[in-house]
Amino acid sequence: MAIIFNQPQTISQLMGQKLEIPEYQRPYKWQPKHVDQLIDDILNHQTKPCYRLGTVVLHQDNNTHIENDNGILNIVDGQQRLLTLILLCTIIDSEDKSISSSLIEHKFESSVSIENLKNNAQVIAERLATLTPLEKQELLNFVLYKCELIQVTLDDLSEAFQFFDSQNARGKALAPHDLLKAYHLREMMGSTEQNERLHHVSLWEQGVNPDDGSANLHTIMGEFLFRMRRWIDGDYGIQFSRHNIDVFKGVSLEDTQYYYVDAMLALDYAIESFNADPARKWDKQTKSYPFQVDQVMINGKRFFEYIQHYMAIHSKLFVGENARLSSFVNRHTDYTGSNRKGDSYVRNLFFCAVMYYYDKFGDIELDKAAQICYRWSYFLRLEMQRIGMETVDNHAKERKGLFRAISKAVHPQQVLNFQPPYNKEPKFSNAKSVQASIEAMTTGNVNEPK
Repeated sequence: MAIIFNQPQTISQLMGQKLEIPEYQRPYKWQPKHVDQLIDDILNHQTKPCYRLGTVVLHQDNNTHIENDNGILNIVDGQQRLLTLILLCTIIDSEDKSISSSLIEHKFESSVSIENLKNNAQVIAERLATLTPLEKQELLNFVLYKCELIQVTLDDLSEAFQFFDSQNARGKALAPHDLLKAYHLREMMGSTEQNERLHHVSLWEQGVNPDDGSANLHTIMGEFLFRMRRWIDGDYGIQFSRHNIDVFKGVSLEDTQYYYVDAMLALDYAIESFNADPARKWDKQTKSYPFQVDQVMINGKRFFEYIQHYMAIHSKLFVGENARLSSFVNRHTDYTGSNRKGDSYVRNLFFCAVMYYYDKFGDIELDKAAQICYRWSYFLRLEMQRIGMETVDNHAKERKGLFRAISKAVHPQQVLNFQPPYNKEPKFSNAKSVQASIEAMTTGNVNEPK
């Protein structure tokens, strides 16, 4: 591992370096309780000759070196704590204004970061109001010159993330979707403008915490896209983690010379050319990339567009009263016991199957296909008294299962011809409404009351 620096540094020494918060970083999310805890820790240890606060992991990007300078250091881990410490020092020093740091000048784009910084600045100001001028100066000196962080600097970003993830430091480890965000932003660095990257980052952060009732980004990635991509291949799809993020990594079109990439490159070029045509300023028409859920992933901006595309499909099919399958879902998946864990797994399987069909054939015969997907998925509910995710996983990746059938189909009718298992005398009657729904669909009388 290319660790180029690994030593304790005082807060003053860290503030003297060219620290940057890269685009892939999460927003500043510390709440007042975290700030209060940090201040309490510092005050409780203020009599010590040295107080170590943890680790900060930095990435030295060799592409950003400045002449006669050590280069910019991007913060991989430690952003929350470091920003709070600098905020504390800056507020104490608000009259003299003798403290400087590249982070003080950082322009925050995230409304989440801006709001939390304002709130925490108020918390710090209120805590300092109880101190005398001398106590404030002593606190400032202690934080600047006696408080330390172990600075670990690496020259490879992926290794920096691996190092961070392997440490048992304070703070929350990056989730799989955070790692992928960083990876694909790096892929965009040489081919896109900063405004475009910031646009995708903004949409990404909105997706992490949506305010419109739709599923969040990590749910779509972990419980839908990851599982579909794996199940289509007959592979394990239970848990999305940092160990299998390669499912969402693929090829960089500009750097790959393989023959199979030529068609993808041609399509990508055609889409870009169409959207860049001056005529678009007049007719306002644009083309989106025609994604398929199981396609080879295209690194960079197409990855972000891919995620947004399937978040939109999920909402279109299932979210809200006007969703395409709202009536079907409410009628057949909301029953006594449907909130049980096993039933939620089956429901997810049903949603994944429908999304895969829609991804391939759109609205054509969608209502009939939804019945096939329901009968195939909810068969488990009538056959199993207890359903674990392993049961659903095994059912989904069967070679003769529905995902394989949709994968091989070239016409919707081939999916409609699929015969889900059916047992007129189910082993368990712990979901009688499910049994009634399946019987009605099997006999063709889908309007039969439950």
